[in-house]
Amino acid sequence: MTTPDSSADSMRELTDRELLEELAETDNRLASLQHEIRRRMQQRAEYELRAEQHAEISRMVEHLDQARIDWHKVREFFRDTFVEVQESWRAED
Repeated sequence: MTTPDSSADSMRELTDRELLEELAETDNRLASLQHEIRRRMQQRAEYELRAEQHAEISRMVEHLDQARIDWHKVREFFRDTFVEVQESWRAED
């Protein structure tokens, strides 16, 4: 395991060029880690969105399963609608 003192000592032994190469490698590693974090966050967000959508669909299916159709009200609606349409046609003539 590298301690801060031994790490500092090993860096003192590096040339300027070697230090710049280490820095470039560190920058590349940091960029790679940041990319992976962003990718995982995006993936997690997509998974959570899909889970929410599936839950909503399940709720809709459950609601439809529990819905009861009152055919009497449906018949009244269409009858009233037809009466209104007929009256508006007569008014236009």
